[in-house]
Amino acid sequence: MLCQNCNKREANVKYTQIVNGEKQELILCEECSEKLGINNISFDMPISFANFFDGLLNENYCSEFLPLMKNSNSLKCNTCQMTYEEFINKGKFGCSDCYESFAGKIETILKRIHGDIKHTGKKCKNCNAEIKQEIKTKKEIKEEKFINLQAELKKAIQEERYEDAAKIRDEIKKEAK
Repeated sequence: MLCQNCNKREANVKYTQIVNGEKQELILCEECSEKLGINNISFDMPISFANFFDGLLNENYCSEFLPLMKNSNSLKCNTCQMTYEEFINKGKFGCSDCYESFAGKIETILKRIHGDIKHTGKKCKNCNAEIKQEIKTKKEIKEEKFINLQAELKKAIQEERYEDAAKIRDEIKKEAK
């Protein structure tokens, strides 16, 4: 394919840009991509959690866009003595009490990042015996129903009730999913 800029050389650089939801693609040769400055784009962007919070919660950003964050640097955890400013710089709390100490300031952030301010988690591997028994019972019922359907299918075929056999076959397929 030829370069879309010069239409002379073989294209070997594909540049995609999305602006306001509109996708624009350019397929260029190396020389044209250098002239347009596309080859100089760096993709080395290490992102740390601390840098994320620092950029999100710096003083200028907070005062303009998050008024609740104003003057939050005076906050301090009673247990570990970590200040809100230290939390912003580190991106980590000092102890479990920091959540309560900074609660008013971090709830909106947690909701934006995690979708909720309360962690629901997953069920533990060693969940209680009642749940395990319920799961086991459901599996046994499904297996029993599957065995009964297979017996009905066999009987319908022997009695040459092919329409019934087709319905039973479809039900077996549905149960197998």
